[in-house]
Amino acid sequence: MPNKLPTKLKKEPLLDAVFEIRFSTQVPASSVLPGILFNKLDGKKILEQLPPTQLPKQMRDADPNLRFAPLIRIQWKEYLLLIGDWNVAVGCKMPYPGWTNFKNAIIQVANILKEVGIIEGIQRYSLKYVDLIPFADLQKQVSSVRLRLNIGDHILSKEVFLLRIEIPQDDFINVVQLVSSALVTAQDKTTKQGLVVDIDTIRDVGNQQFNDLISGLGNNLDIIHNKNKAIFFDWCLTPETLDFLEPTYE
Repeated sequence: MPNKLPTKLKKEPLLDAVFEIRFSTQVPASSVLPGILFNKLDGKKILEQLPPTQLPKQMRDADPNLRFAPLIRIQWKEYLLLIGDWNVAVGCKMPYPGWTNFKNAIIQVANILKEVGIIEGIQRYSLKYVDLIPFADLQKQVSSVRLRLNIGDHILSKEVFLLRIEIPQDDFINVVQLVSSALVTAQDKTTKQGLVVDIDTIRDVGNQQFNDLISGLGNNLDIIHNKNKAIFFDWCLTPETLDFLEPTYE
């Protein structure tokens, strides 16, 4: 049986949380969706163009690193909507509003996308959380996660490192990145130092019909959220690090 997972951490390590869908469409989404989302979503909003809009579309489409780059950002309540030609993402402003609120925002945006009707098929959807374990000491950073790494006879103990690994699990791929000695500027403009734990949980669905995804979206979101959360708490953090973050349980 998996361990019971915390519902909240009193020492919140979260830096970023983003849900993304990638899709096929006959019309570049960035030319249609920003105006519709801006008009249909309630509350105060700010629409911004992002630097990749200055590049020719042919260049963006030809470069795998740019194809899914967000072109338009809409600040909406506690959230950030990131819109590219072939993808839409919903991110959170900090402090994190909690999974229930985040999930409801994703569903609200998805229902608007369904109404617009330009999305033909979904290639993948993903949920990414980025956390910072705030230990300045390198030895503490290495020992804060359940990582055992050696090259030859040398065992990692207090060295700077960057690790990326793709872990298949059921129908998902969990892309886990660990970056030590990181200096991060948080959304509140404060600078923090420590170990970055970046977990991107991806579900590749081929070319699933968008309406099929929407019909079970609430359940699918809970499943991918639980996968991502378990990787962080059960696989990455040591019991000592979890205690340091002061978990609370329902």
